[in-house]
Amino acid sequence: MSNLIILSFLSIIVVTPLGSYFVNSNDRSILNYSKHLIYGFIFLSFFALLLNFIFPLNKFINTIFLLVPISIIIKKKSFFFNYNFLKFIILNSIIICLLIAKSEVYRPDAYLYHLPFIDILNHNKIIVGLSNLHFRFGHVSIIQYTSSILNNFIFLTNGIFFSIAIIASSIIINFLAHLFNSIKQNKYNLHFFFIFFVIIFISYKMNRYSEYGNDAPTHFLFFFLVSEILYTLNNKNNYFPKLVLISAFILMNKITMIFAIILPFLIVKKYSKFIFFNRTNYFTALFLFLWFLKNIITSGCIIYPVKNLCFSHLIWSDVELVEKVSIENEAWTKGWIDQTGINKYNQKDYSKNFNWIDTWSGGHLKKINSIMYPYLIFSLIIISTIFIKSKKKLNKDHSLTHIYLLVLLTIFSVIWILKVPVYRYGYSYSVSLICLFFSVLCSTRQNLQNIKIFKFIILFTITVFISKNLIRIVDFQDKYSKKIWPKIKLFENDSEKIRLINIDNFEYFESKTECGYGYAPCTNYKNLKLKSSSHFSYTRLINSNKK
Repeated sequence: MSNLIILSFLSIIVVTPLGSYFVNSNDRSILNYSKHLIYGFIFLSFFALLLNFIFPLNKFINTIFLLVPISIIIKKKSFFFNYNFLKFIILNSIIICLLIAKSEVYRPDAYLYHLPFIDILNHNKIIVGLSNLHFRFGHVSIIQYTSSILNNFIFLTNGIFFSIAIIASSIIINFLAHLFNSIKQNKYNLHFFFIFFVIIFISYKMNRYSEYGNDAPTHFLFFFLVSEILYTLNNKNNYFPKLVLISAFILMNKITMIFAIILPFLIVKKYSKFIFFNRTNYFTALFLFLWFLKNIITSGCIIYPVKNLCFSHLIWSDVELVEKVSIENEAWTKGWIDQTGINKYNQKDYSKNFNWIDTWSGGHLKKINSIMYPYLIFSLIIISTIFIKSKKKLNKDHSLTHIYLLVLLTIFSVIWILKVPVYRYGYSYSVSLICLFFSVLCSTRQNLQNIKIFKFIILFTITVFISKNLIRIVDFQDKYSKKIWPKIKLFENDSEKIRLINIDNFEYFESKTECGYGYAPCTNYKNLKLKSSSHFSYTRLINSNKK
């Protein structure tokens, strides 16, 4: 456990200084440090992506990179050597330790392609046509790159667990800092209420590391994006370039959250300026370019698996497979596998003409309702209490931009439900819509400084978050009682589950189940028909069955 505590401290110290490129380094508040950590995480992800075009992200390269944050700390020692930063490190470390200790990785995706892809990055520079080894390698998250670069001679392979926890801790700390600052200043505006209702949802449903995967970090970031937009509307500062960067980073994490890229443009006309010649915009443009270039190199598509964004003339591109994956993914999210009876639709027909509605309603919709109903009931009780103990006022804080934001979130939610209606793919659209709607209602009240419910609920949510993780850690099953770190190796007897295959001097592992970490490259697909070649020291994989 002491190892986890020490490395949690170090992870914050390593990542936070990297945010200095984007955030003011004069403000020594915990709120500002949280933004340093968030933007530092983005910078770290960018650097990992850039490096992998040239090098494997091995322990040697990753350890050398540590010189970058160390040099920043030395240069800005007055900013980092102070009591507030120490408090910030301790708070984040507590959350990170609570999340990681005795947790499991997200099943089955972690063993299926998250961990195998991280393993590939740690041992190989970019591989041309990698999606031909496993199609899921075509739509990985940028988080896998961040996880890979934290595997160094200090953190060792345990470093790969910190990226997801850092996103959660940094945004939770950011939200709590906003809330306590508002309470202290008696500023109960729409931004306060949005964060207030989001933090309730986080403590209720986003408190387990084992449930995060690539999805929860993306939704954390989307909540942060909406929060920053509302904060910009209140302060009328030029945050537009940073908002675009956040939305682009969300896109790189989860393609189903692509609509996030639209939201920053809400503030351009009245509250901010579109400044093209801005270093943050340059950074975002380069980051996106590298990401799309990576996608083309590994899959033949700008965005995988979108057939219209694929280059069929590339020798490693398999457009037929892309179309098949796209159809299959949509059908599965709509509950295709849950069909009953004799006359079952094939995957393509199932997704047409709302043929999926009945089956989906009896499966996925029930799950969504079981999650959302308790949250809605609890939130409505809070709203009722606020309305009873306060008076109505004419709120001048509302603007057309808030209405536009509500409309856009509604549209995004509808598209999510119609296209890929599985809970984990897009719930932050709907939760943000609900929280914003509740915020508009509550911000029409006055004399809120006399209502003690805010402090109580915030402390209650913190207690729930901590308690649920402590109970899991203390009362975990005996077989995991001595394992502080999540398990990354899927099985013990490797020879029965894994076999080494050599194709044209390219070696990869074939697994009978999932792969986990420890075998790179690895796939669970059997008897693949691949051709391999090497050009300028870059490996290229081609589907030999491609027509």
